[in-house]
Amino acid sequence: MKLDVFSKFFFLLGQDKWERKNRKKVKQVEKIESKEEYFTKNGGILLEKQIALSQGKDIGAHQLKIVSEDEIVKATNNYDPDLIVGSFRGQYLYKGIINDKVVAIKTPQKRDPDPELVDRFLTAVAIRTVLCHDNMVRIYGCCLETCVPMTIHEYCPNMELHHHLHGDLALQKPLTWISRLRAAIDIAYALSYMHNALSKPVVHRDVMSFGILFDSSFHAKLSYFDHSVAITPGKKDQSLPVHGSPGYIDPKYIETQEVTAKCDVYSFGVLMLELLTSRDPFEMAQCGNNLVDEFISEVERNGVKALIDLILMEEANLDEIQCFARLALKCVAKKGEKRPSMVSVVEELWLIQEGQVKPNTLHEQ
Repeated sequence: MKLDVFSKFFFLLGQDKWERKNRKKVKQVEKIESKEEYFTKNGGILLEKQIALSQGKDIGAHQLKIVSEDEIVKATNNYDPDLIVGSFRGQYLYKGIINDKVVAIKTPQKRDPDPELVDRFLTAVAIRTVLCHDNMVRIYGCCLETCVPMTIHEYCPNMELHHHLHGDLALQKPLTWISRLRAAIDIAYALSYMHNALSKPVVHRDVMSFGILFDSSFHAKLSYFDHSVAITPGKKDQSLPVHGSPGYIDPKYIETQEVTAKCDVYSFGVLMLELLTSRDPFEMAQCGNNLVDEFISEVERNGVKALIDLILMEEANLDEIQCFARLALKCVAKKGEKRPSMVSVVEELWLIQEGQVKPNTLHEQ
C-alpha cells in the first residue's frame, strides 16, 4: 500500500515513538540487570569477608539491613549537597533519615567502578557486622546495588576529635582534660576489643583523630575501618602495603610492611601525644616534622611542659599528665615488643582516671 505524505509522516512518527519507548525499556532492563549484578557481586564479597573474619563461627554478629538505592536517594533527598556533613578520602557523608532514624550515609564521591574503593567499603561493613562494641561506630545497613556500595551507620552529632583539637571548636570551646582522658579510654577499649574478640586479632591500621567521632553523649567512637585486617598470631611474613595517615603510622611497619597489633598501639600512642599537645601529627608530617620525635626531644631536654596544651596545665594534676605522657611514650617505643598491649593500656588509663598515679618523672620509664 502506497502512503501519502501525511500518512507516511505519522507512520514514521509512530515508529520513532515505538523505537524510543523500546530503547527506554531496554535501558531499564539493563539498569535492573546491572543493579542485580552489583548486588550479587558485592554481596558475595561481603559474605566472604565476614566468614574470613569470624572464621565461619557464629559470634552473634550485628544484623545488617540491606537497603535499596531508591531508599538512599530518598534519604539523601537525591544526594542534596546541603545534607553533606563531611567528606574524607573520596567519600561523602550525608545526614539522612531512614525508618524514622537519623543516620549517617557514606557514599563515594565518584560513581565510577573502583575495585579498591569497593574493597574498602565492604571491609568496613564486614568489620562492623562481625565486631560490635559500644566504642565502635555502629553500622545499620548498606546498599549493594551500586558499583561502589554505600553504608548507613549511626549519626554522631558532636563531630570528630580532630575538629575539637584543631578546628574552630578548639578556640571556641577547647576539650577539657577529663574529656580527653575519657576519649583515650574509649578508643583504647575499642582497639583492645578488636585485638582480642576473635581468635585472629583485627588490626585497625588507621587510628587517627579524624576517625574518632563523638556521639550525643560525648562518648568517643572509633570509625574508618576501611583498611582493617585480620592477622594470624605468630605467623611471620604477614606483609601488606602500608596504609594509614602520615604522622600516625608505625615506622617499623613502614620499614618491614609487617602488620601486627603493635602497629595500632603505636598509632594510639601518637593520638595520646596529640591529646596532650593539641598538635596535629598529620599536618606536622606534611611539613616534614614528627610529633613523636619532637616530644621525645623535649623530654630529653626537660622542656616538655612547653609542648603541653596550656588548658591541660591549668586543669590537670601534673602527676596525671606525666603518667599519661609516660604511657604514650611506651606506646611509641621503636621496637614493637617493647610496646604494651592495648589491654595494658586500658588498665593504665583507668588508674590515671581514678587518680591512682605514681609521681615519677617522664625519664623514669
